[in-house]
Amino acid sequence: MTEVVAVDLGGTNIRAARVDARGTILAREKIPTRAEEGFGRIVPRIAEMISQVRGPNVAGIGFATPGTPDPETGAMNSRAVNIADSAGYPLCPRLTELTGLPAAADNDGNLAAYAEWWRGAARGQRVVLMFTLGTGIGGGLVVDGRIYHGAANICEFGHISIDLEGRDCVSGVQGAWEAYASAAAAGKDAAAALKEGGEAARASRLWALCGGNPDAVEARHLCDAAREGDAFAGKVLDRFAEYFAAGLGTFMTALNPSCVVLGGGMALAGEVLFSRVRAALLRNRAYRPCVDGCKLVAAELGDDAGLIGAARLAFARAGVEVS
Repeated sequence: MTEVVAVDLGGTNIRAARVDARGTILAREKIPTRAEEGFGRIVPRIAEMISQVRGPNVAGIGFATPGTPDPETGAMNSRAVNIADSAGYPLCPRLTELTGLPAAADNDGNLAAYAEWWRGAARGQRVVLMFTLGTGIGGGLVVDGRIYHGAANICEFGHISIDLEGRDCVSGVQGAWEAYASAAAAGKDAAAALKEGGEAARASRLWALCGGNPDAVEARHLCDAAREGDAFAGKVLDRFAEYFAAGLGTFMTALNPSCVVLGGGMALAGEVLFSRVRAALLRNRAYRPCVDGCKLVAAELGDDAGLIGAARLAFARAGVEVS
């Protein structure tokens, strides 16, 4: 059976895996990224890692990376995780030169969505939107089994504006969605609520979970406290869900997806978050027919989504049929 090697470039580690046409990972390796070295040194280390997982039936390489690689050439159009010399770097041509294998690359958010469509929570769905809640809001769009790239592979979901005079964002977009509805934003809002909440805050389960230190509170504490029935945390999470639904409803109304997948650590909160988001969507945050016709589900593939999506990309580029 034909296999491929998938690579997922992260800020801390780089992972590689040999994957078969069913999406099964057969072998794995991991090395530290050491971003300060630049692609000139990182890519040869990746080539060595590929040689360690490579088998006799490998037909190509798929590469998941932050930034915006050109979908056709595999060259980097923008920087990846602050790696020196990454903008403009001929990533895929260099990997092919070092390994002798054809290589294809795409944005890691795109490939996570591709993976969930192929082997995860959105399997077989026609129009799939995926959002990953972390420091920001990443994601991807898959339509009829193809990744949507836009004109230049720049589809920054977290940078739509949901507030005319809202919060500043590193993107330069005022009122950007991710400034309100990312996991990082949830933690900041929870900290602010604890600092301003007086006796009710100090009596809350949320206060206990962060050890009485509002600056230490994280999104997971907020979700855990709400799940345990803490009314103070529940109100903060209610507000977060409204912010999240404001952006999500915009995408759902405009794109009419059949399935929306939520990933990242915050999605692990499950129904304590999902029920609030659904309720906000149904109240007034999206055109009702678009909500009624769409599934809202948690991602299934976890940290392997980038690898599985990169593998699917490599199979598609090699013209190999997958199951």
